[in-house]
Amino acid sequence: MTSPAQNEPQKLAYRIDEAVKASGLGRSFLYERMADGSLKSVKIGGRRLIMRDDLLRFLCGDIAVASEVEAPRAKPKPKSASRAGVLPFGQLELPWRR
Repeated sequence: MTSPAQNEPQKLAYRIDEAVKASGLGRSFLYERMADGSLKSVKIGGRRLIMRDDLLRFLCGDIAVASEVEAPRAKPKPKSASRAGVLPFGQLELPWRR
């Protein structure tokens, strides 16, 4: 005899709470990965969904996605030599006290 779970079709997309249960990862972690682009998600209506294939690809460590996220960023160069030592407006450099 087959169990009811075997007769149900496999989900194509997970809500965030379902993706947390399915993957064992934390909710905040999944939101951070969606924000940095390493985990794809779609918004349909008011719901944020993670496609099953995208979650599996993320968990398997897809090389193309991981290399884009972990690529080091170069520091921006000053716009002109005369402004090289000038801090942007609103940033103060205070003397170090001991």
